[in-house]
Amino acid sequence: MSTHVVVAEIGLTKNRYGADIRTSEPLPLEQAQAYALAAVRGEHPDFYEPLKDARVLRVPGADQYLVVGAHRLSPDSLSRITVTEVVDA
Repeated sequence: MSTHVVVAEIGLTKNRYGADIRTSEPLPLEQAQAYALAAVRGEHPDFYEPLKDARVLRVPGADQYLVVGAHRLSPDSLSRITVTEVVDA
């Protein structure tokens, strides 16, 4: 069974560094997917606290969510929540 981690990149910007990167504990795929969705819904505030009135976009074909301000689809910053597979090198 493969192991997955949810990665939150909070405050990504167009021209600056400084996003806050957080990772979950290792989880099986189905649990990681459920954790990511719960996180964007605000159910894991210690891991990720979404903006009020934010719009959540799911990237088709990927376990990834983009969180943008409610009235801007081209925001100055956004957050990305991604389910990733752990690969031991």
